Amino acid sequence: MLNLKTITLTLCAALMLTSAHADEISEINAKMPSGASNGVAYSYDDMATVYGQNADIYFRPASTQKVITALAGLLYLGPNYQIKTRLLVNNKSISSDNRLLVKNGVLDGDVELEFRGDPQLKRTDIKNLLDTLKKAGVSRINGALYLNYGYFNGHDYAEGWSWDDLSKCFTAPPASIIIDGNCTSIQLHAPTIGGKVTATIPPKTPITVDTSELEVVTASEFYGGCTLDLQRDSHNVYRFSGCIPVQKKEALGLSVAIQDPNEWGQKIVSGLISDLGITVTGGVKLTRKSPGVQIQYASYLSQPLHVMLKRCLLKSVNIIADSVAKTIGTVYYNRPANYYMSSIAIRNILKKHDVYLGNATIIDGSGLSPHNLITPRQMLGVLEYIKLHNNEIHMMELLPVAGVSGTLGGRGSLMKAPLLKNVTAKTGTLDGVSNLAGFLKDSKGNIVPFVYFMNNLSYDEKTRQMLQARRISRPHYPHERMILEAIYNNRKFNDR
Repeated sequence: MLNLKTITLTLCAALMLTSAHADEISEINAKMPSGASNGVAYSYDDMATVYGQNADIYFRPASTQKVITALAGLLYLGPNYQIKTRLLVNNKSISSDNRLLVKNGVLDGDVELEFRGDPQLKRTDIKNLLDTLKKAGVSRINGALYLNYGYFNGHDYAEGWSWDDLSKCFTAPPASIIIDGNCTSIQLHAPTIGGKVTATIPPKTPITVDTSELEVVTASEFYGGCTLDLQRDSHNVYRFSGCIPVQKKEALGLSVAIQDPNEWGQKIVSGLISDLGITVTGGVKLTRKSPGVQIQYASYLSQPLHVMLKRCLLKSVNIIADSVAKTIGTVYYNRPANYYMSSIAIRNILKKHDVYLGNATIIDGSGLSPHNLITPRQMLGVLEYIKLHNNEIHMMELLPVAGVSGTLGGRGSLMKAPLLKNVTAKTGTLDGVSNLAGFLKDSKGNIVPFVYFMNNLSYDEKTRQMLQARRISRPHYPHERMILEAIYNNRKFNDR
């Protein structure tokens, strides 16, 4: 039987431990940038107890949302799912044994290229599809070549995507027609201060670039506030204005997102079919629905889903995540899906596997929208499922590893022991957001799922400039490292 002295000593020890943990948390939080919001959740016992801070507060997940999209894709579509781009011909233009009915080089009837949002489809893949016509003896199509862009529905851009990011390749539109990532490059030549700026683009790239309003200035003038601005319109015309620092040695290279993927596809396919020496009497046209009765003649299969998702998660490729999300919705409903339909499909798929997202807001598949909201506890539930079922879905192997691969290859907070090579996680970055969600091998060798959300980061102008020039590391990294080291060392803290 415990006596009063034993009880008193036990309570004192517990209070001392609580006080020590409180001091540790205070020391850790002292490293957090002023005004920022932080949410942490982790569990050592399969969610029986969730530790952390602000675990039930909603945060912007940024690209950690890709973990949710990838899990839903693996569960519903399967790791070996492949996106099919199809070449179809009129049913009267093909025999029962799949031979084209070509007479004197002429194929009567319309031909169709059906695009289904393969995010890694290249123009060489399309050329190979069209080349099957050439190899069958076709030199003239007596009809039109239709490009079917109706596999997805709704807008290419999701709600809340920042308008000033839409010209950048990380927001390239995940439309039904995706060719070369719906992204291209522009080289700006500005060798003389006050002189003219010229632009070069890759051969046979159907965009227009206007540099007539650009001023070549010194580097100090440029970094003093006279910025390089880009305006773009729906016909893939890019107009530069403002300032560009003098480029005496090499041109300034920029990557830009295509603004009209349908026109982009139409012009590229027109060039490819012309290069093959095939005349199309009815021209290359766009359509949302197949003209007449069409039969598949040839097809191109994407990489298996698990291969695409590995690149998506390692490099945080938005167009893959959003294309996969809309593919999930389209297959789930068996009709062209938009972002909203896809988000409902993702919720239902996860719910079927007892992964509940509660009141979390899912806007897109990539996390680009700042309107996405999720709590650390909800995200932790997703990670816990991955951990418990990884022998079946093999998803943990797709994530970056600290100091080794992807977006964690050089993350400053993780480049020293004990975190180096012991953290496997997805990063999430937006303006004012820097997140991690994944798994940590702790000091006992156990795999611990964790969520670290850091939102509302804001800095003074000098710090912003230093970060932009990559002269300093992220100011919140010491806090991030201390939190993860506490998890590694089995510190169990919470808000109470």
